[in-house]
Amino acid sequence: MKPLVQKLTPHSDALLSVSYKAPGMTVTELLQLPDSIIMTDQRFNITGFNKSSEIIFGLTAQHQQTLINDAVVFSFSNTTTKKVLLQTFRNGCWTGDTIVTLNNQEYFFTTAITQVNTGTIIISNKLHSDQQQHYTLPIAQNTATLFSLFMENSQTGCWIYDENDYIVFANAAYTESTGFTGNPIGKHIAEIFPEKLVQQLQQRNREILSTNAPMITEHSLTGPDGSVIHFVSNAFTFQTADKKRYIGGQAIDITDRKNSEEQIKKIHERFTYAINATSEAVWDLDLTTNEIYRSDAFYKISGYSKEQVSGSLTWWFDRIHPEDKVRVQSNFEKEMLSGKRNWEDEYRFQYADGTYRNIADKGFAVYEDGKPIRLIGAIQDITQRKKLEAQLLNEQVKKQKLINQATIDAQEKERGMISAELHDNVNQLLMSARLHIGAAKKSDAQEELLNKASDYVLQAVEEIRNLSRRLNTSIVKSVGLEQSIFDISRNMKQFNDINVNTTIDKNVIDKLTQEQQLVVFRIIQEQSNNIIKYSRASAATIALTEKNGACSLLISDNGIGFDKTKQKANGIGFINIFNRVDAYNGKVEITTYPDNGCTLNICIPYVV
Repeated sequence: MKPLVQKLTPHSDALLSVSYKAPGMTVTELLQLPDSIIMTDQRFNITGFNKSSEIIFGLTAQHQQTLINDAVVFSFSNTTTKKVLLQTFRNGCWTGDTIVTLNNQEYFFTTAITQVNTGTIIISNKLHSDQQQHYTLPIAQNTATLFSLFMENSQTGCWIYDENDYIVFANAAYTESTGFTGNPIGKHIAEIFPEKLVQQLQQRNREILSTNAPMITEHSLTGPDGSVIHFVSNAFTFQTADKKRYIGGQAIDITDRKNSEEQIKKIHERFTYAINATSEAVWDLDLTTNEIYRSDAFYKISGYSKEQVSGSLTWWFDRIHPEDKVRVQSNFEKEMLSGKRNWEDEYRFQYADGTYRNIADKGFAVYEDGKPIRLIGAIQDITQRKKLEAQLLNEQVKKQKLINQATIDAQEKERGMISAELHDNVNQLLMSARLHIGAAKKSDAQEELLNKASDYVLQAVEEIRNLSRRLNTSIVKSVGLEQSIFDISRNMKQFNDINVNTTIDKNVIDKLTQEQQLVVFRIIQEQSNNIIKYSRASAATIALTEKNGACSLLISDNGIGFDKTKQKANGIGFINIFNRVDAYNGKVEITTYPDNGCTLNICIPYVV
């Protein structure tokens, strides 16, 4: 038979001080015997008993897990079994007189039935002192001594308080955890603990005594070294046969658990703050169940309520645009099976209002034994970005069309100019030379006519040379940008009677690349043609200087100008200028008014 003390000590109920009758002993000796203690479960199946119960009632190991009425038949004085049970389960205890027949003789006991917790009942029996009976069995073992030995070696702090909160029992673990020096037994808890904790313990004790129900509470205590100790107490009340009530229990140190919980809480708070700080909707997919957790940001951007959203992966795929669904599912399954850690995709997803928005979805996979078990990621609404990309692409297409058209127009213009130059100038000069040569064959003034014809041929050669210079892209490389600008100025004066004031900073030319120098030359060439053809100007200015760390090109004239509000600068010449400047991230500013000339101000950054 297992010793009963092993079962009783966790509940501190072994200190019941009652005595039992044994044959061959006086009443005084009987009163000195320890109580008969029987422990049962809620169905009154015997789970333990002490030596006195073996002596008095003849209990043996065979009676374990048998109904108590099958081992000891109790009858009750002035009450019924039903009332005893009702009072026990309602109030947690019952005390009264019982009668047990042993060897055809009735014995009268004062019996206390105490419900320790939801699974244990203690039955103690004290023999009435006015009965003279004798037992021949030896005196029962002192259970109080065994109880003390057991509790003193327990690593859990165990204690018993009386109804006035004085310490009746405290083991070594309890004393050590409180930091109290000396023996706490007989001390009031106010002498052991700080005031705030005393108030908590007293409130708990009063509640236990009033309800007879056990309680589990958590408390904190500052240790001798200043560290905070957290512990959970399992406290209960019990009553002895002499109707004294006590509060017993055990305190378990949970400091490590609390610290771990606090760390987890802080990590969770930081994680929550991080999620709330981002515009992305974070999600966590359990691939073993296909259940998904989604952060609050998802509901905010999608318009769905939490009640509308299912935690399954199927719900998500069903809201992907039909044209994207198969591709997304296929890529997802393929990359998970391939063992990739990262997955990402872009697709259209249906929001709560029925519209489809573009989202970027990306996740990080967690593997176990080579299989993905979890995927953590985030989605971001990129609808606006997609619109801007489409708009930019459309603008680039339009711009490219304009460039292509401008190129074609420029080529056609160039061909027309070449044709006009050849027809109007070179052709006329050559025809005049031919006529003079023909006339010289029939005229006495042959030498004079031939000289004239030679002059016309030379003029035709000069026209072809000028035309070649305008078309030749290597002219800047061969003669330099400065000389090329002077040539344009000289031709404007020589052929169009336009005086040109030229200012050129050689340091600026040195900072320009060959390609930029050609661009500057073409812009000056283009604008000088505009001045010659449309401005009716008598004077112009060409200035190449440095301004704010960049190349500054100014071309102005004193011609008729134009009204920009009515006539936009969208001719082929201006379009060619804008495209060339834009190619080098430059800026073009046109200042013009009717009868006030036109100024072209261009800024081109240096190429670093």
